Amino acid sequence: MTVTSHRAELDDVDIYYRRCGTADRLVILLHGWPQTSHCWRHLMRPLGERFTVIAPDLRGYGASGKPGSGYDKRTTAGDMSRLIRALGFDSAHVVGHDRGARVAHRWALDRPGDIDHLALLDILPTREVMGSFDKDSAAAMWHWFFHLQPELPELLIAGNTEAYLRFFLERQALLPDAVGEEAVAEYVAAFSDPGSLHASLEDYRAGFRQDLDADERDHHAGNRLTRPLLLLWGADGGLGSSDVTRIWSGYADRVAGAPIRDCKHFLPEEQPEQVLEHLLAFLPA
Repeated sequence: MTVTSHRAELDDVDIYYRRCGTADRLVILLHGWPQTSHCWRHLMRPLGERFTVIAPDLRGYGASGKPGSGYDKRTTAGDMSRLIRALGFDSAHVVGHDRGARVAHRWALDRPGDIDHLALLDILPTREVMGSFDKDSAAAMWHWFFHLQPELPELLIAGNTEAYLRFFLERQALLPDAVGEEAVAEYVAAFSDPGSLHASLEDYRAGFRQDLDADERDHHAGNRLTRPLLLLWGADGGLGSSDVTRIWSGYADRVAGAPIRDCKHFLPEEQPEQVLEHLLAFLPA
């Protein structure tokens, strides 16, 4: 089973993606921060035995294009909708982790017909997070507020990219070397590009503005996720003590979920076997 690399020209941005498998059913894997589509390396081939699997770099990340705007989740989700149609598909199973899960959530709200089954890894809804900050959660998620600041994060992280990324990749994994040196090098190279660094910070900034506004409007309008939803989270991470399925039941009609054992935040890299087991049980071929 071979993983190949491709590019798709989509309106204002070109999207780099990895592809594996030739089945009729499509699975889209959306990465988080500070990562690229490389984070799915352990899952692409096993999933490719049953599905066509596409793992794109989100706009601004990795090898994808870096336009001057459009880092809100609605625009990024629109990229993914156009991508599946460019590949000849009308819908897909969608799996998102971290920032990619927020894109997937917005995609499923805006274009439910695009989504067959939805899996969200290690997140709570954006409006839920924003509305529940206290001193403990703000201390744990300090980087959201740092990344929100204009210009300063770019100034301070540039030239210190490896140290900054290692801080997250080592501390948000149960074992400090869980992500692996080869992957760390991949991510450091990607975010050492000033354009990628800036784009990823714009992603966070959009979370406080356009993304939160859109989520609030949908919530007050009663718009909910209608497709089957699987939630996975790290048993030893920040959501380990949260009632994740109960919280998401306020936003979705059909919810199932499970903690991933011996894992904090980087589920596809820390415990890919467990993630694969849950996905194969959830996603119909």
